[in-house]
Amino acid sequence: MSSSAVQATARDHEEQVFETSAGIEIEELYTPDHFGNFDAARDLGKPGEFPFTRGPYPGMYRERIWTRRFQVGFGSPQETNERIKYLHDNGANGFVITIDLPTSYGFDSDDEIAEGEVGVTGVAISTLEDMEALYDGFGPDRVSYALSIRPPVSTVTLAMLGCVAQKKGVDFKDVIGTQQNDPFYQMSGGPLQTVTQFFPLDGTVRLCLDNIEFISAKLPRLNWMVTNGYNLRETGVNAVEDGAFTLGHAFDIFRRARARGLDIDRFPRRASFFLSCSIDFFEEIAKFRAMRRLYAQTMREDFGATNPECWRLRFSVQTAGNTLTTQQPEVNIVRASVECLAAVFGGAQSIHLCSYDEGHGLPTEQSSRIALRTQQVMAYETGVTRTIDPLAGSYYVETMTTKIEQAIRAKLAEIDQQGGMVDAIKQGWLETQINAARYRNQAALDSGRRTLVGVNRFTIPPQEETPVKVHKIRADEWGERRGEYLRRYRAERDAGRWSDAMQRIENGWREGANMVEVIMDALLSKVTLGEAHEAMRRAQRWNFRESPGRGG
Repeated sequence: MSSSAVQATARDHEEQVFETSAGIEIEELYTPDHFGNFDAARDLGKPGEFPFTRGPYPGMYRERIWTRRFQVGFGSPQETNERIKYLHDNGANGFVITIDLPTSYGFDSDDEIAEGEVGVTGVAISTLEDMEALYDGFGPDRVSYALSIRPPVSTVTLAMLGCVAQKKGVDFKDVIGTQQNDPFYQMSGGPLQTVTQFFPLDGTVRLCLDNIEFISAKLPRLNWMVTNGYNLRETGVNAVEDGAFTLGHAFDIFRRARARGLDIDRFPRRASFFLSCSIDFFEEIAKFRAMRRLYAQTMREDFGATNPECWRLRFSVQTAGNTLTTQQPEVNIVRASVECLAAVFGGAQSIHLCSYDEGHGLPTEQSSRIALRTQQVMAYETGVTRTIDPLAGSYYVETMTTKIEQAIRAKLAEIDQQGGMVDAIKQGWLETQINAARYRNQAALDSGRRTLVGVNRFTIPPQEETPVKVHKIRADEWGERRGEYLRRYRAERDAGRWSDAMQRIENGWREGANMVEVIMDALLSKVTLGEAHEAMRRAQRWNFRESPGRGG
């Protein structure tokens, strides 16, 4: 070996950091001595049984491969439906429907605030007809949609889903999919301040509870996503903070639902989580296993739930967006594959792989197909689904699972000291935690302590980069078409019925009614999404144009 090669080998060894991304020390070798007081019967159990460390269901992937989800949503509902049909024909069986910014903040496509943003970051949804268009060719009992949305908007889209089911003759008990229901979908910074400017925070929490109440009573197969841990992780927090903030938020919402009078042995049955799987392979696997065990113990011992279905943490995973690079984007295929495998070993119920070109724009059909094929190779060629929890009993994995569980518990205690996650967010404590994480991450990249291939090591000249075909955005065209559609929609409705429906929304809010049922009635009178939000704002005497930067 040449002297230069020896020096390079030595340098590579010196540059390695023997700890996880969360700072948990990694030892050179793991032996049975590391297990300490670990008890396999108590801490592992069997798949589908308490404490669910090995998975939420007995048969796991031997009985059913995880749902292969795809994030779709751009332009009009009709264009999004075409992409869904394309992916469905190629083997996708679940879809995350992303919505554009105006919709996500509760505005119709023709509102002045929507100019230039219609259909850009997702699909525009303003009317019941829009939701019907998304389900063209499918029934809500056949294809699983996860609406990537938050209260207060998710209350209106949930009402739309209910109306679509009724119009298609689908019994509520057969409706499948996931309704995101996290009132803090964005938990910090500008996005949170924007949401709370447009709708009061306490009103958003109320609608979150309305959704839980309606779904648990009427839609027994529909999941409601209590915490969007994915967006939280994308802010830069580490695996331990991710687990603690996600679970802490869920437990806070559960306490509020129980205070409303909802049954702790019923409503958590369909609670689900949306989590990120990042690139630190074994840490992510251990995180998922630790979260399942900690959740089961907390639900049984602290909340007193006696129904085993309410001890079972179920989650969908999206591979990390913040590990993707615009440099050498084809390398992102490798990153997403590793993260997908970690999600499989961690026992995810559904997985969505980020497409390699997402750093440049919305995925194209070609990049979406590669992401789908990656999951299909994982599921059908690698053999990783043939046995359940294949890493169980690994000295390293079990030790790491226990260490992460202990670290998450310690962080949960800090959240409790703040009065719970809702208060922690209101008081700015979470914002401080996130900012500290961002600083740590950037310092690690700048110093070279963390390697990001193609960015701070193993770079290539710009002229050698592979050109990326970018999905074309037609914001002006979409905005004009949507404006024309909404003008016709409003002109053709019965003004009297619409006015009465708007008044019933205001009255329902003031009287403490469950707003899902009230809005279902209003949608049939052609009230739009933006108008329903305006009626609820009026009932709370909330003028967002005069509100402070942060409401609540």
